[in-house]
Amino acid sequence: MCEENKHKWLKEDIIKWLPKIKDKTNILHFSCGADSVASYLRLMENGIEPILVYHYFIKDLPMVKNYIDYFEKKFNVRIYQFPSTVFSKDLDNALYQRPVKARESFRNRIGTILEQHTKAQFDQDLKDVIGGDCLIHLGLRYTDGIRRYQHIMKHGCKYQDKFYPIADFKTGDIQAILKKHDCLLPIEYGLWGISFESPRAWNINLIKEHCPETYKMICHWFPQCGSLGLRDRFNKLNKHFKQRVTQFGEFAQKKESCETW
Repeated sequence: MCEENKHKWLKEDIIKWLPKIKDKTNILHFSCGADSVASYLRLMENGIEPILVYHYFIKDLPMVKNYIDYFEKKFNVRIYQFPSTVFSKDLDNALYQRPVKARESFRNRIGTILEQHTKAQFDQDLKDVIGGDCLIHLGLRYTDGIRRYQHIMKHGCKYQDKFYPIADFKTGDIQAILKKHDCLLPIEYGLWGISFESPRAWNINLIKEHCPETYKMICHWFPQCGSLGLRDRFNKLNKHFKQRVTQFGEFAQKKESCETW
């Protein structure tokens, strides 16, 4: 099957499934990134109003709070926020902490970090609480890499209790649906090109420069995270993301839109 036929088959598969899932309890993992926003918009265009779930790294980071508020007002919805596993894992590993005599000494100082569920366990717990026939939506696209390509080409837009609303979308489709609904993206799409998950070499300098209050809050928990910025000068980790800035930078929120970042 040629690439054009694969794309056509995938699009037809999504169109076939969308009417069948309207009566389910639909839950969308909403990272606030381009793919999750496009997923929400496509579902809404087809009469499906998903429950939006966001996993935060540190609660109430000003940078994140600004665009959570934007999307809640824009879509007139509530975005339910839960802690991600990344924060507890980073703390448990004493990541970006000042030197201590031993890892155990550090753990005694911060106390015990509660073990958190994997995303699969979280999804199951969420479905158990909500009850009924639940479907989890993820912003996966067949153009996102070889593994996702193979998975989606094998299973289509639905796999077990997972649904991929924009599985057939290319970059141009994401841009088009954002323009159609006059929708912005988080500020990071104008800085490093992907949604924020945790401090990394390619984002910490930009957070420090453009979102100083967010940087202070991150440093409270991870005092040495600024050293990540040194790595960014000597590697090419952000080469791919610079392309994303070109693709989606025009949709990014501006610093002037909010007083505190």
